[in-house]
Amino acid sequence: MKTHIHRVSIEWGHCDPARIVFYPRYFEWIDEATRHLFESVGLAWKTLFDRYGVVGCPITEAKCNFLSPSRFGDIIEIESGVKEWRDKGFTVGHRIVNAGKLAVEGHEQRVWVIQHPDDPKRLKPVPVPAEVRAALAG
Repeated sequence: MKTHIHRVSIEWGHCDPARIVFYPRYFEWIDEATRHLFESVGLAWKTLFDRYGVVGCPITEAKCNFLSPSRFGDIIEIESGVKEWRDKGFTVGHRIVNAGKLAVEGHEQRVWVIQHPDDPKRLKPVPVPAEVRAALAG
């Protein structure tokens, strides 16, 4: 499995009144980390979406376990990799480390979708291209 590390510098605005990272920020960062994972193997999402007529890879499930707080001034490392493939989707695992200590562990489930051919208001899951699977397999 190919992995990528995305670094984030914790800014004051990322924190809540308790001076720790406000938990929704982690979901924002793991979303960014997934995009960076794809880019690290030469698969920029815009290029992929244009090539395959895909409108996106929406998240159908996201979960995090918060193990240790991060604070203003910390630099966290988000290690991400695809840990499971399904026909029309995949699960990306994320480990967020702060100063060598596991702070957050989680995952996102995503689906590969096109605009539904019969109803432009709907999305239709389609198989993930072999090119994408191969590049992220490592």
